[in-house]
Amino acid sequence: MTDYLPHVATVPFPMPRPEDLPGDAAAIAVAAPSALAGLVDEVADPAHRTGLAAMVAAVRTARADLGQVPSTLAVDDPGESRPNRDNDLAFGIERHHGDPLTLFVAAALNAHLGILEIAEERGTGLDEAAWHDLITGFDTLLRWPADPTRLPAPLPVPGCVLSGKPEPLDGLRRWVRGHHVFMVLAQGGTLAVNSLTVAAESGDEEAAATAAEVASRVMRACRAALQFAGDASPGQYQSEIRPTLMPPVAPPQMSGLRWRDHEALVAALTASSEAWSWLAERRPAALRDFRTALDATYESHMGVCGHFVGSQSPSLLATSRSHRPAVGVIEQFRRLRVGALPADPQPDLHQ
Repeated sequence: MTDYLPHVATVPFPMPRPEDLPGDAAAIAVAAPSALAGLVDEVADPAHRTGLAAMVAAVRTARADLGQVPSTLAVDDPGESRPNRDNDLAFGIERHHGDPLTLFVAAALNAHLGILEIAEERGTGLDEAAWHDLITGFDTLLRWPADPTRLPAPLPVPGCVLSGKPEPLDGLRRWVRGHHVFMVLAQGGTLAVNSLTVAAESGDEEAAATAAEVASRVMRACRAALQFAGDASPGQYQSEIRPTLMPPVAPPQMSGLRWRDHEALVAALTASSEAWSWLAERRPAALRDFRTALDATYESHMGVCGHFVGSQSPSLLATSRSHRPAVGVIEQFRRLRVGALPADPQPDLHQ
């Protein structure tokens, strides 16, 4: 029923299970693949940041240098819910056992290449700020694990032209690849938030601040990834995208909110409240930046949803007795997630 996938993305798209990933920065440092430093140098080389064609070539080379990651398909996975399985099938995602962080790096490179190819060939509807945030998020996820004690310095981001006249399957292509991107970013966000929590518990302010900024960069990239996935017209959504989310292609009430990567990120955020409070006492801007990025991500999700179906269209999660608008469902989640964080610290006017 998902025979459309090979026409719009490279599938299957292997990913680790989020629960197998390292739990903090120290574990990330130990688990970082030996080839990662060379891959980082390839992607960060100034000669490869002069234009999209050069960046595509660099990411393609880095992925080839990483090579085939030894892994086995996860079957009869007790940690997998039925909603997650439905989402994975709809987007061609496979969960693999193997070295989790190497699988994560491979997935990040695959997802990065998927959007760069579209951007180079067809352009993008993202504005300059969103495009910059998206690329910076990937730069951070690829470079931070190589040395998780340090925050990677920003790299130049080549510009991208605006999307041209849409071609058949353009909307679905961006939709599927954008979701691959978002799932990788969700796993990266979980790594960063869990690292923050552990650093705060041990009283390591520098490590906590580094993890917090990584989390903020990744969350800003999440906002842009949602916009990239939604870079289609309402007509393209109705004809190309929505049929893949409903019976007979997909089961009733399928929703990305039930994806295990999103659920792992939500669990990490819920457990991080005291860590954010601790860090905010020392560096209030860190919490303020993350709250702003998280809120903007949910606003972006609501914006994409409203663009496609309007503000009153029922959510795919709605039952026959419930007609909650999709935008309203996302707004409810936004209030819960942002509300789980400590209040935004106010500046000291006496300083």
